[in-house]
Formats: sequence, structure tokens, C-alpha cells
Amino acid sequence: MPDQQNFSREFLGSREISFTNRQESIYPTLMRFCLDFKFKVLQVLLPPLNDAPPGKMLIMVRADYNGDAEGVITPAFAQLEQLERYVCDNQIDILHDYLFGVDELAQQVG
Repeated sequence: MPDQQNFSREFLGSREISFTNRQESIYPTLMRFCLDFKFKVLQVLLPPLNDAPPGKMLIMVRADYNGDAEGVITPAFAQLEQLERYVCDNQIDILHDYLFGVDELAQQVG
């Protein structure tokens, strides 16, 4: 995927953002990925920096995500609109990696 950043920072906790009603979703790409391909959108609470309040970032992860960086699909974004745009712009690469395991194949060859 183009310019994918690893989400490797420690986090305090997370909660899943649900997309349950197809007709009312204002984030259609995220909703489709979560419902049709079993991805999850997580709001991650990051530790505070220099007396600032904890930061909240949004990421998309695989359904079997267990806290490791390998399960993270996207870079972290501050708003759902930004994550929706990233997933929409990179959906072919995301689905190709998900369906065909390109990363695993590249590791075996290299």
C-alpha cells in the first residue's frame, strides 16, 4: 500500500466504531469494509504528551486484531472523514493485500 505508516505507538485503550445501518451510513466505504470484509474501525486512546490530554486516533484493523502492528491496515487519523478518504483512495491495495496476502508472499520471497 502506498505510504502506509505502522501504528506502533503504545495505546491506553480502544473502542470499536460500529457501522450497522447501510442506509444511514455517512461513511459508505468504511461501512462496506467492516460489514463485507470483517475489518474493524477502532478509536484508539493514546497516552498524553507533555501535560496534554490523551489523544484519540482512528485506525482500521483486521477482524482478528490482537494489539500488534501487523493487524493494522491504515495509518492513524484524527477524524473518520480522513480515514474514509484514505480507505476510499486505497481500497484496491487494501483488498488486494487482504485477499491475496501480498505482504506474506513478499516476506517468503525476500
